[in-house]
Amino acid sequence: MTVSRLSSSRSNGGLAEAGAPAGGYVRLSGISNPPGQVFADLLLLGALACQAPVAVLSVPQAGGGWSTLSHGFDTRDGLNDALLLDAIAGSAGPAEFVDLVTSLPKSPLVLPPHSMRWAYGVGLRDANGATVGVVAVMDRWLRQLTKREQRAMGALARQLTGHLFQVRRPVEAEEQRPVLLGVPKPAPTPVPVPSRTRPSIGEPPQLLRSHEVASIFDVTERTVINWAAAGKLPSLRTIGGHLRFRRDDVMKLLSGSEETAFK
Repeated sequence: MTVSRLSSSRSNGGLAEAGAPAGGYVRLSGISNPPGQVFADLLLLGALACQAPVAVLSVPQAGGGWSTLSHGFDTRDGLNDALLLDAIAGSAGPAEFVDLVTSLPKSPLVLPPHSMRWAYGVGLRDANGATVGVVAVMDRWLRQLTKREQRAMGALARQLTGHLFQVRRPVEAEEQRPVLLGVPKPAPTPVPVPSRTRPSIGEPPQLLRSHEVASIFDVTERTVINWAAAGKLPSLRTIGGHLRFRRDDVMKLLSGSEETAFK
């Protein structure tokens, strides 16, 4: 196989096993607009920048093989060519096939109706170095990319990698979302019942809020507020205007030591 690895236009760098993505597989044929249109537009720009008639973007699939989006081809037959795509994905950097007829004679892209003779491809990799896709431009004539066109392919590879990550991220989030089954409801926070022991001399009185008093008597908070307004339960007010009740007063009322009737 005649493949030249070009060091002047590296992609995301790092060796990765061909066809070994990091997860969150997508099928390019199943991506709807606008994401699908973004990929198609980038392929068009890549083909124009490199003065190539065709361009492809392929992503590896979980069960093996590739899913390919193309620009410039008249038919999709043979575009998921594992021979070419695996070779590009397995390259440490951009790979240029100077003559596909001699390097990959069994490739469907070499045969009619495509009859491709030359290809230049870049493997798309994530931060861990795993292959997430391949982008390539091809021509029916033997040629070579200029330095400027190589830089254009590097920029195209970075753009496609970023967009592929955005498409894959919802899939990964769905796979990693925890499934909660049979989660019990949190137990209600117990309301501390004040001790019936009187505080020692000099100890400040313990004050209760209206909702705490309501929990002790098993009534609504509005009932406790009405008791305070009617003078049936002595109360204090804070600087902010909130009701507070002395613990001793509440305990006297609870034990029935005072002759007070509640209606």
